Amino acid sequence: MVLELSQEFQLNSFILLSFNICFKFSGYWIGMSTFFIFLLILICIFLNLFNYQKMCLVIGSILIVTYLVIGNGFFPAYLLHRLQSPYNQSPIKWKKTNAIMLLGAGTSKDPQSNKIKPSLFAFSRIVQTAIIYRECKKANVSCFILISGGDPLNHGKSEAETYRETLLSLGINSKDIQLETHSKNTYQNAKFLTPILKNLHSEQILLVNSGFMLKRALLYFSFLNIYPIPIASDFITSPITKYPLGYNFAMNDFALHEYIGILRFYIYNFLGWNKK
Repeated sequence: MVLELSQEFQLNSFILLSFNICFKFSGYWIGMSTFFIFLLILICIFLNLFNYQKMCLVIGSILIVTYLVIGNGFFPAYLLHRLQSPYNQSPIKWKKTNAIMLLGAGTSKDPQSNKIKPSLFAFSRIVQTAIIYRECKKANVSCFILISGGDPLNHGKSEAETYRETLLSLGINSKDIQLETHSKNTYQNAKFLTPILKNLHSEQILLVNSGFMLKRALLYFSFLNIYPIPIASDFITSPITKYPLGYNFAMNDFALHEYIGILRFYIYNFLGWNKK
């Protein structure tokens, strides 16, 4: 068969709640970018009510600039470029034994059949894993796939099991797949895969992940003394537009989530909360 297809610690302290990518307000989840702009609007209204006209003008100017810089794509494009640019694909030099790590990216539930399927972000990772697995097999060397992902959304089926079914449908040998079904975030992916990788004794380890998520994932693995070769399954872009787009706000939140995850890692390290 020829292939042509192309979730980090839980917060344990109130101090770190400010680093969450989303905020719950009146029963709804508001993205960080939207929340920040909403907060600026409230501050501006408050200042205007108390006749702080000059301060209100300053905050209003910041509000407009923020809205345009994010909505027109300038800021998210910059953030995404810095996250993704180091991971352009280069030819893989296969070793005698190779392990391919596929990290979970969520699952979705069919609204009619309730069947659990890979999420939107997961499909590119699954297809990329299948592609490089076949390249590995063509090189006549040993290749093994490790799928890591529990059920953080409580759909009743782990990400690893769900992705395995898709890989099998793409012709991957079931004997070359091993599952890790307990992790619920990226740090746990790294933590729970580390002992499995050490038992495999593979000469080469590859990490398949979305391009904008690789930097944080590699940071977690390196902390546990695992240094895989990064394989970007996809890249996301934020277009520079004439008018603000809601899409750019979403891309900005995706990028901020990664930077905040990296910052949180260093804070945990400083506080001594990262345990190997």
